[in-house]
Amino acid sequence: MLFICTPSLTTSTHAQRIREGLGQRLVGEFNDVLPHVPREAVDAARALAAEKNADAAVAMGGGSAIGVGKGVALGGVALVAIPTTYAGSEMTPVVGITDRAAGRKRVQRDPAALPRLAIYDPEVTLNLPAPVTAATGMNALAHCVEACYSRDVNPVTPPVALEGIRRITRSLPLCVAAGDDLEARENLLTGAYLAAFSIANATMALHHGVCHVLGGRTGVAHGVLNAIMLPHVMRFNADAVPDAMGAIAGAMDAGARTRDADAAARATFALLDSLPVPKRLRDTGIRAEVLEPVAREAAASPTVQANPKPVSESDLLELLRAAW
Repeated sequence: MLFICTPSLTTSTHAQRIREGLGQRLVGEFNDVLPHVPREAVDAARALAAEKNADAAVAMGGGSAIGVGKGVALGGVALVAIPTTYAGSEMTPVVGITDRAAGRKRVQRDPAALPRLAIYDPEVTLNLPAPVTAATGMNALAHCVEACYSRDVNPVTPPVALEGIRRITRSLPLCVAAGDDLEARENLLTGAYLAAFSIANATMALHHGVCHVLGGRTGVAHGVLNAIMLPHVMRFNADAVPDAMGAIAGAMDAGARTRDADAAARATFALLDSLPVPKRLRDTGIRAEVLEPVAREAAASPTVQANPKPVSESDLLELLRAAW
């Protein structure tokens, strides 16, 4: 088996337990994990798996480590995922691989990328820094929100997503305030699982589409982009999906299925303001001149065009400027 581990955890007791548990079945280890899953990292991990004749891999870390694992899995290797953040990659057949030279992130959905097994252990998340907890928790919240109003969503998914919203919005502030709160960590990890299940059974739309383009072009962490963009996208979509927004607001304790479609966006802005993450795109170092090419590229994205409300390039530019 090949062990894929995010660099920050290579010397941790959790990584050592995995090495000891695998014993002689461990044939190699890959630690060159970078944000947004660069093509070079996937190619290198695949080459190592082939060199060592690995027929399975264990990936421990956030969305990037599990993303590298998914890239290896596309080559026919069975994948076990151990998430240490709340990004939710372990539950979806979606993998995004970045061409850094072109500044493009290619996102594909393939059943082969879905991990065969996901192991959730809240103790692995206890030392996760507050900013990463906040950003990846907002990423999970975005999964739930988008699943609630996806164009092709089945009737089973929104109730699951709404329960995910309840758990995330209640436990995320507790985890940020006290990272060693095991009960809150477990609750947030459960919410992230529900979120990942939800987006795995729904079509992604404007929010994820624009964040993928931003991430590919700028390299800013996906969770940070999710946190910044989510309330702006919710505000944009509010008048097109008022029933879903009312249910989301109720799950966030912002009003029980309120007729005010903007209540959910306001509650999300308030949550964002309370967390240790950048509040605007400019705070991440993104320059204003990047916004137009991002809007142009995102407008052509099938993911963006799957949004329940039609989105034009000018709409995207206005949305990005509001978030900048």
